[in-house]
Amino acid sequence: MKPQRIFMPLALAALLPAVFLAACSGGEQTVRGHVQDVQARSLTEVETLTLEDSDGKVWRFQSEGNIGFTPSHIREHMLRGEEMTVYYTRQGDRLTAVRVTD
Repeated sequence: MKPQRIFMPLALAALLPAVFLAACSGGEQTVRGHVQDVQARSLTEVETLTLEDSDGKVWRFQSEGNIGFTPSHIREHMLRGEEMTVYYTRQGDRLTAVRVTD
């Protein structure tokens, strides 16, 4: 057997677990929509954020620190009906907001 024929299946077998783990962790994703609710952890940090996208799907995020805006700034967007973009990661059913932009 030629070395290439052995190497290729071994290389693919080595890559499969990495691809599977990347798919499960989801990496960073985004969703844009209107803020439905924001709960503060403190004056500067968001505890939870609920967003409704253009298809009517409701997204509920938790945060683990600073996501770029204060709860009061996000609440202003909610009151004005302005959309925001949430950058998030998914671990199982848990959505964690990493960053929010206007």
